[in-house]
Amino acid sequence: MTPASFVKAHRVATLAAALALSCATARPAPPTPVTAAAVTPAPDAQPAAPAEPRHAHVLVAPTAAELDALRPLFARGPVFMVRNPDAGADARITILTRVNASAAAMRRVITTPGEYGTFMPILRTVDVLSSHGSRTAFRFHVAAPLFDVTALSAMNDVSERRVDVAITQSETGPGGSRWDLTPDGESSSIVSLTTWGDPSQGHWILRQVARRSPSAIAGMNISVDTVLALGAARRAEIVSGHNLPVRPAEGIAPAGELAPPEPGAWQGLTRDATVLSMLVTPEGAIRQATVAAWTPAAPAAVLARLRDVPNFSHVWGSYREVTLLPGQTMSETGPVRFRVVIDTPLTHLEGEQVMRSEGNVVWHDGVAGDLVDSGHRWDVQEAPGGGSYVMLTGASDYNRAGWVTRTLMARDTWLMAGFAGSWKIVWLRNLLRGL
Repeated sequence: MTPASFVKAHRVATLAAALALSCATARPAPPTPVTAAAVTPAPDAQPAAPAEPRHAHVLVAPTAAELDALRPLFARGPVFMVRNPDAGADARITILTRVNASAAAMRRVITTPGEYGTFMPILRTVDVLSSHGSRTAFRFHVAAPLFDVTALSAMNDVSERRVDVAITQSETGPGGSRWDLTPDGESSSIVSLTTWGDPSQGHWILRQVARRSPSAIAGMNISVDTVLALGAARRAEIVSGHNLPVRPAEGIAPAGELAPPEPGAWQGLTRDATVLSMLVTPEGAIRQATVAAWTPAAPAAVLARLRDVPNFSHVWGSYREVTLLPGQTMSETGPVRFRVVIDTPLTHLEGEQVMRSEGNVVWHDGVAGDLVDSGHRWDVQEAPGGGSYVMLTGASDYNRAGWVTRTLMARDTWLMAGFAGSWKIVWLRNLLRGL
């Protein structure tokens, strides 16, 4: 098995979770037009024959300047840069994490198929179809919760610092990834995994999810990439002699007081990409996740939207009902208590929230019902040169996960971190589109 099969096996395990995520958070929207040029995609629903070429997908490694800007965030946990998050299959997702293992050790994990079973229990069968030089083709089978997947994948071991993957046929649609390994001292490295995927060409269930929101595909792939990158990184640390479990015993740790990362050069990257920073325990359990983006809107306009409780359903379509409680009146700073109904095909939540605001910070606190203890903090800062930096910080949001997602979280605890990040990026992008 190659890194390609590694990618798809985890993608299958988490696509059902992503289905629940997208239905729970996305607003229906028309499909985003495709603007790129041609590769061979997977067939629509039958993996026996390839489909016609549709578009090319170029994956680019983070630059040295981007790595330097993000370096302060690595102490918190994994970091994502998501380019074109509202562009459907043209979204480019990069996860970066610091690994207590050398780049060489990480490369051995990625390019040693025989060891994948130690951290890929979902795989049923893997067949090597061909191997020539740096290229290897595989077929593998995975039994997923909603449908089985048989996929063809190929790996190109480009160099000591780079491994490419292509998914040519699969019920989950075409996809690909690029691993880049950067030494960071004698016994550590920075690992980046950049991916694309197009579930809109996959199984009909996934096509429905992909149509829910322009950022739905990005959200799905974040869930996948979290499990994939952290699993490979943990394996490299274990084989390098660190006494660590394959997965943290618990996927969620107490959040503590919500707070975004300290301001810094990393915020400048949000003009070109949405940045997601995860705060995890040393074992890898998720505590908080912050997603940040730049908008040309002034801070006052962003804050007004975040405080406009009666019109929340115009921003977040899964809010089916928003009702001020008796005796509550709107004010700019709050507190304002209100009841919400979140209704999607896979999730029905009812609860109460409180909006409160102080300066350029707005809190949406869950205080009753299904939303209890699910607070979110919004920080809005004036950006140099105009516009605003907008940051959404919250905990795991486990209470917003549907039963399918929770079932899969029980199988892989790192899906909890993926869900926390995926949910927030869709939520933030909906806000920015509504400004």
